[in-house]
Amino acid sequence: MPLRPIDTDVLEDVCDSVARENYGFIYITDNKNEVKTAYEQADTGPLSAGKLSTSDIRKGLSEIAGNDLTDFEQIRDGVFYIDQFGAVGNEEITNELTMVFSQKLVVTGERLRSVFSLAIDDLEFFVDELESRGYLRRIRAGQNDYYTIGPKLKERADDVGLDSQLAQDAVHGRISHSELESVIDVSATTDVIRYLEKEDLIIDLDGEYLVKSLLDEYAEFLANEIDEAVESELETANFILQSSEYSEIVKNEIRSRFDVLSHVRDIESELLDAVESAVADSLGVEFDRNMAIQTDEFEQHTTGEARRILNDVKAELDTEPGKLGEWVTAAEEHFEEVRVSNTSAVNDHIRSVIEERYREVVDEEEFGGMVL
Repeated sequence: MPLRPIDTDVLEDVCDSVARENYGFIYITDNKNEVKTAYEQADTGPLSAGKLSTSDIRKGLSEIAGNDLTDFEQIRDGVFYIDQFGAVGNEEITNELTMVFSQKLVVTGERLRSVFSLAIDDLEFFVDELESRGYLRRIRAGQNDYYTIGPKLKERADDVGLDSQLAQDAVHGRISHSELESVIDVSATTDVIRYLEKEDLIIDLDGEYLVKSLLDEYAEFLANEIDEAVESELETANFILQSSEYSEIVKNEIRSRFDVLSHVRDIESELLDAVESAVADSLGVEFDRNMAIQTDEFEQHTTGEARRILNDVKAELDTEPGKLGEWVTAAEEHFEEVRVSNTSAVNDHIRSVIEERYREVVDEEEFGGMVL
């Protein structure tokens, strides 16, 4: 023992500095020379010990750790820990973890132990500290635990995390099993996949995975695959369908090409809505009174039908009417003959539009645009 007592305030300051460089840990066996040199170079005053032995360091640190007012903690014999999450040192931990998770989605405990140069016996303590503060999330998988980025760390790290990593590696909103394994530090075991599904990050599509944050991107992909078939159906229907018919066509076209709807029960309606919207944008479909209408093509078709009816009416009349109303009356039977659907609402709608176009055509051709 030293003849004079150890200056615990100086020893605490010295060890705090050492701990900052070692992610909070002080290993007496490994750090004794560093602690001893720094202490002996410090100004301890004439009443305190100027020299320290290993046993002095051990005794002094045990005394500091026993004080409830300090952040020192003895986690096992010869190993002390100083909480770094209220100090500047936590930036180093943040940076290390950010680097780890920018490279892999999920990592093993061994990977973390290596990154932070921890003794095997101290890994569990350290990951508990990180998890309790939201820097890590633990994935329990049978006999093993894996780790991914926690919510607190994600707040501080741009573009780091499971969702952003999955988004970077996905194609058309999907990621293959092999690609998933390439961005995590472990095999994509059932436990890991189940965790990712539980966290609403992926949906298993049987061999590949839908990244849920990229649902719109996947919907765009599906829309590009089926829009020609939907366009053909619209053309057959004279570019007008009930909204429910349009939805059913989109659903059937997806089902005929992809085995996806059976895997996305929980978000099926959300996915279908997104695909319907994407197809509508691609084909210029708008919705009016529960009708799905391919607007440009529908306008051309109804204008063409109006001109056809006008020509038929002219061929039937010996004397052309002198008033717009008489032209409309003469065409009423032709309007009634228009049938493009088994649904009366669709037929009523297209008849109404053709009649409106007919009035415009008659006004333009017979009255020089002076009536309407």
